[in-house]
Amino acid sequence: MSFIFNKQTNIAANKSTSTRIPSKKSHVNATFLKSYPQNLVILSEVINLKYFLYFTIFILGACIISFLKVIAHDYPQINTTRRSHCDYCGRILRWYEIIPIAGYFITNGKCSSCKNQINFWHPIIEAIGGLMFLLVVSLGDYKYLPLLIGLTILGFSDAEYGYVYPATYLIILPTILLSHLHILNALLTYLILLLISRKYAFGLGDIEILAMLSLIFGLIITLWILTIACSMCIVTFLIIKKRSFRFIPYLTFATGIVYLILSFNMRGAS
Repeated sequence: MSFIFNKQTNIAANKSTSTRIPSKKSHVNATFLKSYPQNLVILSEVINLKYFLYFTIFILGACIISFLKVIAHDYPQINTTRRSHCDYCGRILRWYEIIPIAGYFITNGKCSSCKNQINFWHPIIEAIGGLMFLLVVSLGDYKYLPLLIGLTILGFSDAEYGYVYPATYLIILPTILLSHLHILNALLTYLILLLISRKYAFGLGDIEILAMLSLIFGLIITLWILTIACSMCIVTFLIIKKRSFRFIPYLTFATGIVYLILSFNMRGAS
């Protein structure tokens, strides 16, 4: 019995003497390894929250663009209580049919009542609007939001009716007040285009918007916007052989393209 007791005692003694006191470094590593899965969970939650916010801003921008289309369609007789309806048969649309972008694909691009085809430009414009709002918010260029909203309404109004209401220019006023103005460039742009309009068909609304863009961005950027808009008109002519154009929608698209290019250049420079 004594032999067994001594043997067990020796084994216990050997174990106690062979036990090492962990160093401070190994304790830190153990703590980090223990909390590593939790850190991954927190990181994934932050990433998911970030993309959720981006998605929310995109949907909000698409909804705003869809709402601006309705305003441009009804202006100046805006009825805030009217419900969205089919442009062909007048049927009141269901809730899922007015969801921006998704509503078009849910209904297969057709009215479920009269089966008329819905213009595919509607979801495309809503998607572009959502992306533009997401870009403006992510860059923090909030002063350009009134400009983009105003141009969108003017573009829809010109595309729908062929004319614009000068009162819409008031929407762009905050951008003008917050920008470094190029007054001489704006006057030069207005006078030159006004002289050109005497010989060639050039709408007064087009002249006023180009002068406003020159006031905000300067002459060089406005010339780029005009060049891109004219190029888009040429492409449209080559595709559908259309000879007359409502120019403000093209100016709106061109302004968005130039703003996109300038934003990426500024981000790359920083």
